[in-house]
Amino acid sequence: MAGRRSLRVRLLLAATCSVVAALVLAGVGLTLVFEQHVERRLESELVNHLNQLTAALELGPDGAPRVAGALSDPRFVKPYGGLYWQIEDPGDGAIHSRSLWDFSLDLPPDPLSTGDLHRHRLAGPAGSELLAIERGVRLGGRAFRLAVAIDRREIQANVRDFGWDTALSLGILAMVLLGAAAAQVAVGLRPLQGLRAELARVHAGRAQRLEASFPSEVQPLVDDLNTLLEQQMAAVERARTQAGNLAHGLKTPLTVLAAERRKLAARGAAATAEVLGQQIEAMRRQIDYQLARARAASSSRRPGIAAPVAPVVERLARVIRRVGANPEVELVVEVAPEHAFAGEAQDLEEMLGNLLDNACKWARRRVRVASLSSGGQVAIVIDDDGPGLPAERREEVFERGRRLDQSVPGSGLGLAIVRDLAEIYGGRVALEDSPEGGLRVRLELPAPEPAARAG
Repeated sequence: MAGRRSLRVRLLLAATCSVVAALVLAGVGLTLVFEQHVERRLESELVNHLNQLTAALELGPDGAPRVAGALSDPRFVKPYGGLYWQIEDPGDGAIHSRSLWDFSLDLPPDPLSTGDLHRHRLAGPAGSELLAIERGVRLGGRAFRLAVAIDRREIQANVRDFGWDTALSLGILAMVLLGAAAAQVAVGLRPLQGLRAELARVHAGRAQRLEASFPSEVQPLVDDLNTLLEQQMAAVERARTQAGNLAHGLKTPLTVLAAERRKLAARGAAATAEVLGQQIEAMRRQIDYQLARARAASSSRRPGIAAPVAPVVERLARVIRRVGANPEVELVVEVAPEHAFAGEAQDLEEMLGNLLDNACKWARRRVRVASLSSGGQVAIVIDDDGPGLPAERREEVFERGRRLDQSVPGSGLGLAIVRDLAEIYGGRVALEDSPEGGLRVRLELPAPEPAARAG
């Protein structure tokens, strides 16, 4: 199935069929031409022998025809030697060469004028087929029919030898032509391999559009692809702008409500102000959550984006060390600088910010962040030395608004946001036992595709 869909295989098959068909037809045609050439050469040779026979024909004392002397070719005297002559006297029978031995040529009784040459195919000795040339001659007032014939097996042998030689030569020519066709296909498809490499650069985040120059036959396709990429990026930017405008439009009323909450608290309505503050914070977190999902959904379909992991982790680590809820926790970063995420840096920061903030809240003394890369995925592993989490309760923390410990501050949306964002990008997040003694969070995300070679 893969071979049928391969343009290279199709072109090579077409070239192979064309070369083989052309060379087979050429071989058949050359063989037929050679056979006709051999027959014409033998006919010329037979005419020469017939001329010799005519010149040697004489009448004996008894009036019977005879041949004065022997003809030049020794095959005339060798029984069934392949070359024969015969002289027919309409009234007195026929005489023939010693090579015919006890066989007579059965010449057709067609009218034959003096000097005319007739060409025949006759049955010969031992089931052979003969090529014969016949001439009418008048001598002493009498009409004679003189015929010279040759075994066609000589023609067939020559044609067979020529056929083998031609087949060998055409076979060598076929290999040369197929090699040239393979080279031509490789050169012709090289621009497509270059196009594939450019697309891989876009997918890997190393380029935003196809930059290389291509032949005039391929360039329109490249221009169309660049137009599609630009339209897609423009659509993503419009969606993100609209989402930002929506967030701004929603957060402005929330800011007003927060100001009113502070006024209520100043007037002594502390209980009402606290309830209102909780609802405002819940609404703000929901807005952030939905905006993060919308941003990730648009970015996950956008080619050519890549975010290095190490700078994001280092930036978050600096913030947490400075303003974190637990300043006594040591945050150790062991992220490889070459590891990257095939998505927006803002989404990666959203996911890691929630995970690191959660780990530092529960850790006693140490949080460790490391990264691994395998099979087109980058895994970011966060270990803490906190109390951990029982395996049967780990799924609960991913439920939106679910908080297992009400004494620890939070909205219960952090891990839900992480899972949703990871799944939008085709990744996953898992909770495991940590070798540090607490909880391990393993965030697996797609890595940028490596750049393909142009071949």
